[in-house]
Amino acid sequence: MKRIRINISYIIGIFLLCLIGFEVFRMIRTIDSVGDFIYYIPETICYIGGVIFVLGNILGILPVGNYRKELFEGLCGYLKENGEKPLASYSINEEYKETLRKDIRDEEVLNLIAKEVVSYCGVNVGNLAVYNQSNLIEAAGTYNSETDEIHISVANTRTIDEVLAVLIHECMHYILKEKELWLEDERDNEFLTDLSCLFYGFTDQINKGYIMVGYLKRNEIRYIRKLLRRFDEKG
Repeated sequence: MKRIRINISYIIGIFLLCLIGFEVFRMIRTIDSVGDFIYYIPETICYIGGVIFVLGNILGILPVGNYRKELFEGLCGYLKENGEKPLASYSINEEYKETLRKDIRDEEVLNLIAKEVVSYCGVNVGNLAVYNQSNLIEAAGTYNSETDEIHISVANTRTIDEVLAVLIHECMHYILKEKELWLEDERDNEFLTDLSCLFYGFTDQINKGYIMVGYLKRNEIRYIRKLLRRFDEKG
């Protein structure tokens, strides 16, 4: 019997669109004058923003803008020019996942996963270490290039998927440093780090857990996956 997979994020996305549609319909029915129309402008802007968020971040069907396309293509080209090749999809050990389901803050397991991620990309683990940090509230995670320490925010990562996505992103900072691949612009460098996560085979983990805490939107992840397939075919 074929197993049917249900994507919860799509169900949530469709539900939110229906909810927004209902509220917009209710709002339109109450508009009787120009004054009413002006009164509802801020609310309308919020609804438009909500629709864009759902289509881009949750459903991933919003088109990617030309600027981002050029940026992603340039970043892929940068990795290829430096002799890097896309890796096959990576799967996290199920035993590690099971342990994290019991204790999402298990630092021993987080360190084991970090070491496997780094090794998978052909980089020596060195002194890389992972810690939970309760007072880290401005970011989901940080990487210190001087101490090679990764800190995962307890406040900003609440699910296994989020913890794993943030851990892989921070590991990628270490990997790119060891490979001597970085960009001067901080924001472009963060995009390079996220794109590299997909480039080196961590698409599933990023797609599942990085929607609320990462730089990439789901529609951008879809575009990058197609872009990487195209790069891979060209060799």
